[in-house]
Amino acid sequence: MSNVSDFTSEEFTDEEKRRFDRQFRLPGWKQETLKRSTVLIVGIGGLGVEVAKNLAMVSVGKLILVDLDTVEYSNLNRQVLFIGAPEGVSKAEFAAKRLREMNPFISIEAYNCALQNLPPRLYQEADLFIAGLDSIEARSELNRRAVHNHKPLIDAGTAAYNGHVYCMFPFSNACLECDPLTEREQDQLGACTLVGVPRKPAHCILKGQLQFEQDHGRPVDILKPKEISAVREYANTLLKAYFPESQPFSTDQVIQIVDNHEATVITINCVMASLQSQEAVKILHHIHTPKNEKKLGSLQLNYVIYNGLTGKFYEMEKPRNSNCTMCGNTRAPLYRIKVKPNFLLKKIVTKLAQEKKYLIDPDFPPSIFRIDTSEVNEIDWKLNLSEAKLRNYETILVTGFEDGTQIYLSLKFI
Repeated sequence: MSNVSDFTSEEFTDEEKRRFDRQFRLPGWKQETLKRSTVLIVGIGGLGVEVAKNLAMVSVGKLILVDLDTVEYSNLNRQVLFIGAPEGVSKAEFAAKRLREMNPFISIEAYNCALQNLPPRLYQEADLFIAGLDSIEARSELNRRAVHNHKPLIDAGTAAYNGHVYCMFPFSNACLECDPLTEREQDQLGACTLVGVPRKPAHCILKGQLQFEQDHGRPVDILKPKEISAVREYANTLLKAYFPESQPFSTDQVIQIVDNHEATVITINCVMASLQSQEAVKILHHIHTPKNEKKLGSLQLNYVIYNGLTGKFYEMEKPRNSNCTMCGNTRAPLYRIKVKPNFLLKKIVTKLAQEKKYLIDPDFPPSIFRIDTSEVNEIDWKLNLSEAKLRNYETILVTGFEDGTQIYLSLKFI
């Protein structure tokens, strides 16, 4: 049965009702729910652009876009929001500008920064997080924020003609640290070892690249065949000397290593981003629908893999790891504390330690670390929260109790 209540809702203007008429008619669809929702999208690239566009088009009330990168010409084969953008502009800010033009009925905030430096209140404000990241470190950090804030995280990735999507629900299925991805070995070689012996065949190409940069004082231009040829000839000379049984490098192999970017195409990005977007719509309905009412669809708890060459999907169950350091049974506890900004850190930690029976050595007090930032640093516990420049909803790590316990504190200002 179609949901027609949105047509009479005073939350929508007549223009909104005409614009979103078709989705208002969907069974179980609640446009009011979406209008009151907030989604944090981290990584505005091949996946993030499509997700942001989709959620803007269905009119999710507020989108928070986060990306520290700028637009490059090579983005334009798959990141449609940047068509016409000058190179070097902030991805998050330009995407926000385009999305406001596409849908003036929603709120969009853009942050040109690393996710570690985002104001902590935004992680609390968002209903769910969506990742379009290509960094394992960034994924791990967003996973921590999701677990600590008890927020769903929809992760996805692509590689050539394949992709994956995974919806993580803290303490319901595996978090990203339960079964961490193994980072691929990087065939990188520092300039300081330019005259050293190559340990692997690929190092011959990297030595050729470094030699070119040393000779010319600039990077290799992969669009100039003569420059690629120069690197290739240098690399093959080394290859013959140190790995005589190996086949000579081709031009394609040289370009792949010199210009080290993952091959990708918009069609695969769109498939995975569409799955992320649809799961987000369902999750938002589930979050905001009362327990006694029927939910929109069912939640996907499994890891989904897509093979773009066969058109097939595969699912894998992701059970929690009881030994996971982030969400397992032995994880460091997190305490949520409501406190005034003028409270001393020492007073907060000491009082909590007394309540939880954590032992403090009077000669060696606990160490307190700021972790909601790209540069983790220690804080003097003699300072109050304002003096320490801690922010609302910021999480700090406390270590150094006598029994070796470490804890997290999430600070809510009152």
